[in-house]
Order: sequence, then structure tokens, then C-alpha cells
Amino acid sequence: MSEVYIGIDVGSKTCAAAVRSKGGDIQMEREFPTTESDLVEFVSGLDGEVSVLFEEGELAGWMYRLLLPHAESVEACDPKRNAWVYKEKPKGDPVDAKKLSELLRMGSYKVVYHTDDENMATFKIVVQHHQQMVKNTTRIKNQIKSRLRQQGVIITGTGVYTKDGRHEAIARVNNAPVQHVLLQVFRLLDDAERQRDKAKRLMVRESGAFSAIGRLKKIPGVATIGAARFFAYVQDPSRFNVSELCKYSRLAVVGRESGGNPLGPEHLNKDGNGTLKDVSRKAFDGAMRTKGPNGIKEFYRRSLQRTGDRTNARLNTQRKILAVMLAIMRDGVEYSDDRVNGKGA
Repeated sequence: MSEVYIGIDVGSKTCAAAVRSKGGDIQMEREFPTTESDLVEFVSGLDGEVSVLFEEGELAGWMYRLLLPHAESVEACDPKRNAWVYKEKPKGDPVDAKKLSELLRMGSYKVVYHTDDENMATFKIVVQHHQQMVKNTTRIKNQIKSRLRQQGVIITGTGVYTKDGRHEAIARVNNAPVQHVLLQVFRLLDDAERQRDKAKRLMVRESGAFSAIGRLKKIPGVATIGAARFFAYVQDPSRFNVSELCKYSRLAVVGRESGGNPLGPEHLNKDGNGTLKDVSRKAFDGAMRTKGPNGIKEFYRRSLQRTGDRTNARLNTQRKILAVMLAIMRDGVEYSDDRVNGKGA
């Protein structure tokens, strides 16, 4: 059976597709509306072992799950790693589609993971929605303090967001129109907080469908939000080992070299997923605050004793937290302190 390589440049209204043979020849080019029926009809209508490649974007997850039953393989690729498509001229939908088909044929691309599980994909959207609601609330709070500073009213802490605190702050502003502006922004804050709380309740409710989240919550310092965020972003634990997960979570130490000589100090890799780094930091802080001993506290103490550096010890502990979370999610096991300290710090 012949092998067929399809590159699709996806737009919100139309798609451009190019079909390439195993030998590299363009067999077909087509443009069609970005609809479920048109995409399925085009891909399923081709003979041979069909492979599909498109760039990561808002439609990528939907397209992946839509086309997977109709092709031998379907993948999304990282556009930042595709300089040939992303930067080189001339650019255009048909040109990009042909380049994507060639990258697919040559295997010269970086895959962006998508799950084929609709429930998992939906849960990630729920988690991301909660995160966005939290960001919206924080943005409005920052806006309130900024507006007050513009009037020479400097306020620290969170008391300004309470009912009494906001009235006291507004009373210190002598400009009547600005007082009205502040009242409107405070009303926005009230609404944002209500929506944030609704988003949290939705996430907590939906997390009950996944037993792994319940096991993750038993780790010291890991509450429902942290467990849900980890589960939603990892999705398939078999796609990571510990070092890969730490790298993906922006906790890998990297440095540049030339001729075996370092070029500047080592630093944490900034590529990857900041959410998982934040999950590990919040879990660390939570574990440190818990009453009584736990495995994470002990791991940190031993790491601090060995390194003599609080930052390094904390980062080591964050990596260990991620490793434990990965094992619990992957192996279906329960948390115990031995899983943290059983193999040394």
C-alpha cells in the first residue's frame, strides 16, 4: 500500500492541503472550508496509508481528534521549530501546506502532544478556564491599585478589596470622576471573583471523574487545584520520564558551552510549561506550611544539608514532587513518605 503525506495549513475559514507521495512528488493541492465534513471528506477520500501534519494552534486539538479515525497517523507540530515554514519567504497557505507535507515525509518536525480522549481534552479546557478567571481577577486588582497610585493613594496588602477597605480608599481620592471610575472597577472585581469561584466549583466537580486526582491530593501540599492542574497538563504520564517532565516544567538546569568552556552561568530552562512549575512551587510551599513532619519536608531538609543553598534545595524538592506526582498518576499507587525519601535525596 502506498504512503501518502498530507500537509494542511489551517485557517479559521479555509484550509490549504498538499498531498505528497513517498518519493516526494506533489500529487494534489486543494483548498476547502474549515469544516468537519470537508476535512473528513478530504482525508478519508485518499488511498493508501495516510499521514497528516498541521501546525499547533487553536484548532489543533479538535482537528487531531477529528481526523485520527480517518488516517494512519495525525500530528500537530510546533511552528516555532519549523523555521522553513515560519520564517522563510515566500509564505502563503498553499506554500506552507507543501512545506508541511515535506516535513512530514522527512520526519523533520517537533510533535506537539494532543490526547485522543475527549473527556481528558474537555477537562483541560475546564482547568484552563479556571486559570484564566484567576488571572482576570488578579489583573483587575492590579488595575485598582494602579488607579489609586495615579491619585497619590498608595495602599499595600489586600484590605483595599474588602467592602470597608474600598470605601476608605475611594474617600481618599479627591477627584470625583476618578471615584466613579474606581467604583466601576470594583464592580468588575466583584463579578470576576464570582466567575472565578464558579469556575473553581466546576473544576472541582469535574475532577471527581478522575481517580488519579484523588490520589494526587494525598501528597502533602497538593490540594485539589494543584492535582487537577497537574493531571490536566500531563494527561498521559507514559510520555514522560522524570528528567523529561522536569525539563517540560521549566526546572531543568541548562548552560551554554563553546569548546568545552561555559558561556555564562547555568540557569533554568525557560522552555516548557510554566503551569507545572507553578504547581510544584505551590505544592512545596504548602508542604512546608503543614503541621508536623512529612516526606517533602524531610527531603528538603536533607537536600539543604547537602547543598547548603536554600534555592537549590527548594528546586530539588520541586523536582522530587513532580517525580512523585508522575509515579502516582502513572502507576495508580497511593502516596507515602517512602516514595519521597526511599531512594535518597
